[in-house]
Amino acid sequence: MNHTLVFSTEFEAKLASVSNSTKAAWNGIGITSYNDLIHFSAQKLNDENDKLNITNVIFESNVGIYDQTNTYFGLIKNEIGTILAYVFAIPPKYATRSGVLAQQVFPVMSGIMPYISNSKDYHITNKPIYIINLNEETLTAAVAINIVSGKILGFRYTDIFDRDIDQILISEGISPKVNSISDYNNMIIMNSRTSTNEFFNVDYNNRIVSFQKTRLKDGIHVNNEPYWFVLKAYAALYLAKKAGYSLDITQINTLNRGNKTLDAFRDYVDKVK
Repeated sequence: MNHTLVFSTEFEAKLASVSNSTKAAWNGIGITSYNDLIHFSAQKLNDENDKLNITNVIFESNVGIYDQTNTYFGLIKNEIGTILAYVFAIPPKYATRSGVLAQQVFPVMSGIMPYISNSKDYHITNKPIYIINLNEETLTAAVAINIVSGKILGFRYTDIFDRDIDQILISEGISPKVNSISDYNNMIIMNSRTSTNEFFNVDYNNRIVSFQKTRLKDGIHVNNEPYWFVLKAYAALYLAKKAGYSLDITQINTLNRGNKTLDAFRDYVDKVK
């Protein structure tokens, strides 16, 4: 069965108005227009999973689910319109390194999560999630860790520039392998200017992961910090639960409710801990 990749007309307009430097980056990989780019991206998704069989790409005015929409959110649908997967694009010329992946995915996913059932393996989504990196900026260790975090969550990642995430981390002296909560904790600490993990604390003796509110202020008067927090927090949760650790959100529960992303996180923890 043939499948269709659907993005918003707002996303199309963004791609149609990119800077000359972005166009030059596209030209470097043989892409001459945004239309070429989006079809090239569809092929990259097919290469990631040949069962997707995306044969068509369209742009629609309203692309969303459960009333959740985002400029960089797309869907893969079958011939009768059934949603098969969610797709998030990391936009070109996106300079907010700590927001890569986190800031595209969680404004939507945090709104979807209250409507879906939790699976026995603690997935936060009811559909596969694919990430397409269109960003031509030099990838840093912080960006690479975000991408590793997404992979821990089961996100399928593809980069139109074919950059090697493992090598980016290795060049900074950080091991790219994450097989345990200890590995992941060490990865975050290794990339911290203060050599601390501001997202969660691991008590290895008592086997508890405690989530920290260090960067979340009062939980309401925050900008993008909740997206950055939950990306690391959900990844830690997955690893902790697989290893039989307990979860502690005492600090997070002292924050005011009202932030969609943080509320979805703590409601999710309450269901699975």
